[in-house]
Amino acid sequence: MIKKIFLPAAVVLVLLNIGLLFWDDEGRIGRTNFIQDWEQVMAQDVEQTLSAPAVLASADKIPVYLQAGSGSLSEMLVDKGDAVEEGDELFTYQVNNYPKTHQELSTSITTLEEQAAAVEQAMNQIDETDAAVGALPEDITIPESFENVDVENEENAGAEAISEALQQATEEQTAQIQEHYRISLEKELAEKQATLSATEDQLAELEATGEYVTVTSPASGTINDIAEPGEAKVMTIDSSDLIISGELEETERKLVQSGMTVKAAVADDGPVLEGEITELADQPKSIKDKTSLYTFEASYQSDEEQADKLVAGYHLKTDILLAYASQAPAVKPDQIKNGKVWTMANGQAFTTQVKVGAKNDKQAAITSGIEPGTMIPAQPDDYYENEPFVTPWKPQQINWSDFRESFTSYEFLLGLLDY
Repeated sequence: MIKKIFLPAAVVLVLLNIGLLFWDDEGRIGRTNFIQDWEQVMAQDVEQTLSAPAVLASADKIPVYLQAGSGSLSEMLVDKGDAVEEGDELFTYQVNNYPKTHQELSTSITTLEEQAAAVEQAMNQIDETDAAVGALPEDITIPESFENVDVENEENAGAEAISEALQQATEEQTAQIQEHYRISLEKELAEKQATLSATEDQLAELEATGEYVTVTSPASGTINDIAEPGEAKVMTIDSSDLIISGELEETERKLVQSGMTVKAAVADDGPVLEGEITELADQPKSIKDKTSLYTFEASYQSDEEQADKLVAGYHLKTDILLAYASQAPAVKPDQIKNGKVWTMANGQAFTTQVKVGAKNDKQAAITSGIEPGTMIPAQPDDYYENEPFVTPWKPQQINWSDFRESFTSYEFLLGLLDY
């Protein structure tokens, strides 16, 4: 008799509880969350990147001219597509006016010698500067070329500008910017010396033959095109120095800025190149499917072994670093719902408002709201209430030294039943 009454009563009781929970829109009935798995928020490095198509391209297209009135083309020594090194002979021309050409070459040699001396003086000034007094601040503009310098004033003006600027920044900045400046000066000096040597050779040939001058390549690269006879520009050389050249859609262009770090991987397990964006177009290159496409260029550093494996035209998988968080508390992106994360503490499950920084498909850096060590549910798709929680009994995760203080028979039995 008791069994006949107990079973229907139990069913009615269960259905009644289900009904009460279903119609409890205001949350007046307490609930207990069952959380199968939970995890601890860890501090991690998080990178937010943007992938963009890119290729390796020549850094410069270098035109080689034969100025009108200088002479007439005598012999072409290269063909289109030929690879040339700096100083290789390109073509020979017959001069129209020996005294005039001789004077022009002599004047060019004098100017180049003075410009090279100005660059060397600037390099010496960097070496003599005491690094402890500071570094060049960001708003100081360092001259990129010494083409039109006033040689007499360059020494004093350059020294004063550098000395004053070096007093306004940190020692670490000093080392970095001085090294960058030194590298640019070394490159400038090498270019001046190469041009000087070529001009001296042209003058020597003119003096030896009385009428012919051979023009040499100003840089290493590939002959891109050769003009028709009579045109001032004789040829164009694609430099062997390479850059990363890519495209951005208009929505992507809004996120990218000059100076951002890029990582580009060459296909088929090629080297990974690291650099920064140096050029970013403000005008679209083209409009495709109602979307504007903007070009960007990025420089990179590579060692000799890497450079030997790189050829213009290689396609790259390029990632642009938009944001970076160092050792920030990180969660899975889908663990964040409406700017909140479910957290667990003192036997309660509750939502915590958070702010998100750098983010990718696997990680989201939290800039405020939770700290490393916070416990959160491992399953992001579960929906919890701001109520107590229970979890299966996992003895391997118990801190037994604190077990006596935190132990309650009620919570222990619930966890054991769910195990």
